[in-house]
Amino acid sequence: MVRGGTYALTKRTVFRKAFLAPWDPLVMQTWLYVLAGAQQRTGVSIHHTMLNVTHQHTSVTTHDEANLPRFTEYAHREMSKALNVLLAARRYEAPSQLFDDRQTHQMRLLDAPACMSHILYERLNGVAAGLVDRPEHMPGCRFDFALWRGEPLVIKRPPIYFSSRTCEAERELHFEVDPLTFLEFGGDLNAVIHHFRRVERVAVQSFRRARKFPVLGVKKLRRIHPYNEPRTNRELGRSVIPTFKVGARGVTGRLARIRACQEVVAFRNAHANARAARCKGEIALFPAGTYKMRLEHDVQVADPEPDAVVTAPGVTLDEASEALATRLPAQATTPEQVADAFAKEASEILVEDRVSFRNIDTLDSSVEVDIQPLPQSRRESYAARVVILRDHRRGRRSTKGREPPG
Repeated sequence: MVRGGTYALTKRTVFRKAFLAPWDPLVMQTWLYVLAGAQQRTGVSIHHTMLNVTHQHTSVTTHDEANLPRFTEYAHREMSKALNVLLAARRYEAPSQLFDDRQTHQMRLLDAPACMSHILYERLNGVAAGLVDRPEHMPGCRFDFALWRGEPLVIKRPPIYFSSRTCEAERELHFEVDPLTFLEFGGDLNAVIHHFRRVERVAVQSFRRARKFPVLGVKKLRRIHPYNEPRTNRELGRSVIPTFKVGARGVTGRLARIRACQEVVAFRNAHANARAARCKGEIALFPAGTYKMRLEHDVQVADPEPDAVVTAPGVTLDEASEALATRLPAQATTPEQVADAFAKEASEILVEDRVSFRNIDTLDSSVEVDIQPLPQSRRESYAARVVILRDHRRGRRSTKGREPPG
């Protein structure tokens, strides 16, 4: 994690439960209020955020080396506590742990096409998942690209968990365009907003043409039980987790990806060697980009290489504005590339991201079990899916014969 880097953050709920679904209007309001608090405490620039039933997507740019871990720690801790209180207040069983044990996925976005495509992917995640037809139809969604002009979202304090003695009655959540896209468009913010909206419309139309199944719709989306989970199988533990994204295509993009992969491998090898040397009591120099060891153990960290890509310091929006003051703006070709990519990959994205649920209409039921056996050839890689819908409502239906397996 480096200063000024632009990152895509993802965090999933425990057991892929639908705790982040709009089963209550306060879910999204709480998330935005928590994000505003995290932004106030760390100064991280937020470009976009979206809740998609079982996980959250947020794109940010750091301003110094220490604020991104503090940002994610505060946001996920406070969201977990607040939703536990909300679940109990709505007479559901509180899970105690809202998010899973895996670290927050932080993927470095290395160029303007990567930033544009990923922010649009976050924006259209609910559309690709088959939840709604348009991104603004997601319940509680208040984001608009025009917010990049500087007008903040004013989020009222949710009436649960947050104390009036220690928490503000209102918090302002500021969104900014990412600095790499800002540079790509020569600082023309109106052009940035126009092209994002245009690519969004093209992508929505591409998804609509490629979709072979009806969308879930807002009404059913609101009735997803917080303890439900998607019918799709869990991810394989041995799957590759990307640490960076290059959006450029052709020879330029291919060479950039090769250079980034080589740098990541070299970083991991150098980090392992430095740890081994330190365990032997020798003086160890850790590679550039080392964060936790430097923060917790005060180890020595090398400077980035002159040709570094992944571990190279990025730029902030203020630095991008200063750089544009001394150079002529370049013509941006990124929007056409991103639009073409969404159009060509629409079918694949729909298949990969589709989310479907059972028992959506049983929101008031006390216990529902849905076990889906897997094909014999896949049982070694996946666990059977068990959905238990719990709440504390009085007069609940008898659960005899429907107890979950021990």
